[in-house]
Amino acid sequence: MSGLTRVSLSMEENLLEKLETLAAESGYQNRSEFIRDLVRERLIHTEWQAGQDVLGTLTVIYCHHQRGLTEKLVNLQHHWGGSVLAATHVHLSHEICAEMIMVKGPGEAVTGLVNAIKRERGVLHVSLGMGSTGEHIA
Repeated sequence: MSGLTRVSLSMEENLLEKLETLAAESGYQNRSEFIRDLVRERLIHTEWQAGQDVLGTLTVIYCHHQRGLTEKLVNLQHHWGGSVLAATHVHLSHEICAEMIMVKGPGEAVTGLVNAIKRERGVLHVSLGMGSTGEHIA
């Protein structure tokens, strides 16, 4: 990491109070690190929109009694094979399973996989954790 540079900024007092509250509620020791993390989050969002290689985690909740769904989910992962890094399957109940799928690739490819999984009958919920490969945020 490069050296730190001190910057000054101006904002309304009530906005500064909200910033202080957000940083404190999030457990930050100081607002500088909180602001650095806000900037990193925005950079990650920009990476996803720009089509750069990104890292993401899909959490898929589904009913494994839905005929053919497990095979369809596996086929989708194979279809997006260049993007899928790993998958973990867990049983939440007799009927409900969860699959966590780690993906890497262009943002539009990852969201394409998310949307394809969401469309499958028996899929109850899909959540995408958007991350970065770290190349453009350091």
